[in-house]
Amino acid sequence: LVLYTWLQHSDSSVPHYGEGEWTWVKGALSTIDRPYGIFDFFHHTIGSTHVAHHLFHEMPWYNAVKATAALKAYLEPKGLYNYDPTFWPVAMWRIAKTCHYVESREGVQYYKSLEDVPLTKDTKKD
Repeated sequence: LVLYTWLQHSDSSVPHYGEGEWTWVKGALSTIDRPYGIFDFFHHTIGSTHVAHHLFHEMPWYNAVKATAALKAYLEPKGLYNYDPTFWPVAMWRIAKTCHYVESREGVQYYKSLEDVPLTKDTKKD
């Protein structure tokens, strides 16, 4: 479940909001749906219907697929629905390699990678 939680809330496309930017709706939409294959069955589709779960946390799990379809139809044309069809082990590896930190607690931030940070030897001037 820790892996699920990490993958539901971590992606370079998912924004992180500072105090002046955050709203309940923005926070609820700051998650990402992914297909988990057979694990969707065993975990009641919580990974592939997580956006709906954030918006309607008291909704019974057996309505989540239908709610997700409706949310996707409404939110996707507005650019507000986060979905990554990448096979989850591949997504896990990509996120582990690219989502390490955000630069600030202010404004709207996206994950940055430690691979993007210049090494000291690369910043020295001769």
